[in-house]
Amino acid sequence: MTGEMEEIRLWLDDDLVDRAAPDGWTHVTTAAEAIAWLDTGRVVELSLDHDLGGDQEFGTGGHVVDWLCERSFNDRPLWPRDGIRIHSANPYGRESMGLAIERYAARHFRVVREIGANGQPHFRFEPREGPN
Repeated sequence: MTGEMEEIRLWLDDDLVDRAAPDGWTHVTTAAEAIAWLDTGRVVELSLDHDLGGDQEFGTGGHVVDWLCERSFNDRPLWPRDGIRIHSANPYGRESMGLAIERYAARHFRVVREIGANGQPHFRFEPREGPN
């Protein structure tokens, strides 16, 4: 064993059938599960749904983004290396998560928002040039 940890591509969605994770992705259905994976430092890419079938019981994709934003203020930010996609159909949730990602990830990176063919945003994190 080399001591390297397996990289995880994490898919958060409450629908295990119609919106199942693509091949090679780990599918979780609650915000708490997503946060637990992110806290390992192994998540290299993240795709988020906003509404998970009950905010009190399962949380939301927004709760995951909020957790990442809070982590931006310490010495162990956990923004996924290959970025964050938002596959949620909820326009308010999609936009609020996107704005938070842009604002707080920018503490550490240059954030690039791209819009996919399906209209879903993808946020890439690139090194910033010059002093912070």
